[in-house]
Amino acid sequence: MKKIIDLGLIGETAVSLELMKMGYDVINLNTLRHNYQNIDLLCINPQTGKSVTIQVKTGSTKNLMTGFVSELDGTIPNLEEKVVGPWVFVKTDKNFKTMNFYVLTKEEIVELIKTSNNWYVNGWNRQLKSKPMIGIEVDWLEGNSSAASKPNAKKQHPEYKSTLSETSRDKWEKITDLLY
Repeated sequence: MKKIIDLGLIGETAVSLELMKMGYDVINLNTLRHNYQNIDLLCINPQTGKSVTIQVKTGSTKNLMTGFVSELDGTIPNLEEKVVGPWVFVKTDKNFKTMNFYVLTKEEIVELIKTSNNWYVNGWNRQLKSKPMIGIEVDWLEGNSSAASKPNAKKQHPEYKSTLSETSRDKWEKITDLLY
């Protein structure tokens, strides 16, 4: 019998461990309620009592899924309300030997989702037949455009310019600064 790996739980646990190593208390809300909507972790500073909620998205491909689906016109219903705090994308290999953590503020992830989805839906000069799931490329999380490593991409469609000007890898201060 093949064992099913819960990729999301692995990512949530890895993020929890990173924050716990920094001295914070972390509660995985999905252990209280299956797939707690819009929030995965509650991180608490035991010294100040301040807390922050965190969404974790985990994947092993260059395109990490956000859980959002776009309308055919590129709009994303209730995006600002559904993103309630910082996000951490966990990029891992298929064997979980390496993990990279990309930390974004609420404002950064909302802007990245909006602009990249608009580029995907409206910038390619095509008509979609179904509502697309929204993914974020690891290159964008690194502050790079997607076409930089793909010479033929500019011929297919205009290049997406990431809203992130630098890498978001290991930018834990985007979470920890909220706890003081």
